[in-house]
Amino acid sequence: MIGGAVYARHQAGTLIEELRKLDTAADPTAVSRSLIRMYSDRLVSQNCDRDFCQYQFLFTNGVISKLHIAPRAEFRMYISIYAGSLSDINVEYMSAVFKADSPIVTVQEDFCGNRTDISCDHFAIHPHGRDVGQTWNGDVEFGQKATREQKRAAWALNLDCVAAFRGCKDISQLLPTIWKLTGPGTVSSRMRSTADSIAEASQPLSE
Repeated sequence: MIGGAVYARHQAGTLIEELRKLDTAADPTAVSRSLIRMYSDRLVSQNCDRDFCQYQFLFTNGVISKLHIAPRAEFRMYISIYAGSLSDINVEYMSAVFKADSPIVTVQEDFCGNRTDISCDHFAIHPHGRDVGQTWNGDVEFGQKATREQKRAAWALNLDCVAAFRGCKDISQLLPTIWKLTGPGTVSSRMRSTADSIAEASQPLSE
């Protein structure tokens, strides 16, 4: 049982580390195609239309969830290729899958390649601000040129949720570097979002 929990966490950690390093690769598109081949046994869908292809992969804590050591947790990885180049990578991380309001966090990095029409340094969080609702669903989307600190926080998913006995209850547990639980049904963001209002930007961040 312990081995199953360690393996599930290690598998999730390896996947996140591979994705985290993509934007520093000399050729992110080539590396992403290698990942597609590497995880072909986890491929659950492939949708292609003209210049666009998206590949979806599913990873679970299957063994320990079937033994009721921990509720089912899922990683869904999406790799999108547009016009022959890596467009974005996306991970959906969900805990306690079959429970009502199962918490889910989505992290997406957008790749801009040699495009000059956009800055690609965006960093968007939802929900954002202080003491805001929706503790069960969180999104982080950032560009390839976001800061190192922003990227580190976005990819710091709490992998303990994979093997936690009762799973994780909200987005602050799934991604604690981005959100902090501040009350029943409310969270505050720990990072600035490019969508922050002037009023929000004047407020201190959650510790």
